[in-house]
Amino acid sequence: MGRSLLKRTLGRKIALGFAIASFLGALVTLVAFVVMLGRYGSADVIVASLLATDFFFASCGIVLYFISQPPRYELLAWDHVEAGTADSGV
Repeated sequence: MGRSLLKRTLGRKIALGFAIASFLGALVTLVAFVVMLGRYGSADVIVASLLATDFFFASCGIVLYFISQPPRYELLAWDHVEAGTADSGV
């Protein structure tokens, strides 16, 4: 099994970069949520919007992180014949 196959490709590296950016956005909106919660209380529309925005950024970051992970094993082609097996001739 080639070791180079199990590394992140360019697309997966880009997804990892966007995952990090999403986590940073979630951190910023979480800080803004805490500040606005203390200032305006929990009944304000801005506070609820910041909480929803925080959940959005965090969920996007989680999904993008799992998309960016390198493959765990090598996928073989559907017509791949393993060594040592006889062809049935069909």
